[in-house]
Amino acid sequence: MKYTGKLVILGLLAALLWLPLQTARALDLSDSGPFFGENVTLEAGETFNGDLVVFGGSVTIEEGATVTGSVVLIGGSLSMNGEVRADVVVIGGAVSLGAESHTFGNLVTVGAPVSRAEGARVDGDVVNNPKKPSVTVPEIPKPVAPEPNAIVNGLVKFFWDVVNVFVRSLVFALLAALLVLFLPEQMRRVGEVIPARAIYSGAMGLISILLFITALVALLLFSFLLVTIILTFPTAFILLVIFIAGGLFGWFGLGTEIGLRLATALKIEMPLPLAAGLGTFLLTLVGNGFGLIPCVGWMVPSLLTLVSLGAVFMTRFGTKPLFSMASPVAAESVPPAENV
Repeated sequence: MKYTGKLVILGLLAALLWLPLQTARALDLSDSGPFFGENVTLEAGETFNGDLVVFGGSVTIEEGATVTGSVVLIGGSLSMNGEVRADVVVIGGAVSLGAESHTFGNLVTVGAPVSRAEGARVDGDVVNNPKKPSVTVPEIPKPVAPEPNAIVNGLVKFFWDVVNVFVRSLVFALLAALLVLFLPEQMRRVGEVIPARAIYSGAMGLISILLFITALVALLLFSFLLVTIILTFPTAFILLVIFIAGGLFGWFGLGTEIGLRLATALKIEMPLPLAAGLGTFLLTLVGNGFGLIPCVGWMVPSLLTLVSLGAVFMTRFGTKPLFSMASPVAAESVPPAENV
């Protein structure tokens, strides 16, 4: 494959993240949201009951319009000349407050410049790029509007978690597409082992982790007894590099297999680097997406990692084909010897 073709493939993988999810539409007051990629306009005399939450769009609140709850806008601009009965929170956009605007709660912005006309009212606090909140005791108690709801902090944390998952998935996809250009057969062999020997791969992955921990403990004891670190740290570093490389190689191999099976299911011809990148992107996105679930979310990515790691060591980093092992598939593929 020429280098121009490789660059085109990597460019197509990078473009996956920039496809729009949906087109903008006018605000329907019967829809409580949240709204994604939409331009929301609240005209004079209209009232939106509850919290108005918009992702990747713009919000316009004209004079005489009212929002009874909070306005939360992520990745868009806010033009306001009406009333908001609670807080206004804008992340990554711009805020324009007209002379007739009235915010009953707080105005909180993160990475969003504020243009405030003379006469614009904000009853609460105006906070730009807030840092980690600290517990303070006011000297003189006074009646103020309530602090930003806990939903605001939760939305900010969820937003950054989602961004982190997308970026990690894209980086892994690009690495898989690049690696398969140089080691196509090895990655195919690792990927083929996982669906055919999933249980054995998971057991081998668990055994390899136990052996790795045992080796590290033995090295630490060796260093403590002989009071030397000349050989201990380099050896531990080499083991750690091999362990991490095996995990990544297995993950990319599983992603390659997923991409090829997806292309087969859709009945389309897909170049191997594109299949590896697409499959790894989906695998990382789903695996890390499960990781966002509290308490039990770690189970899915952990099991996938164990199976992938075990497949790498079973095939010796893809250098040992699947059919060279004593498998039923290999046994059936060999014809019986004829009597001479």
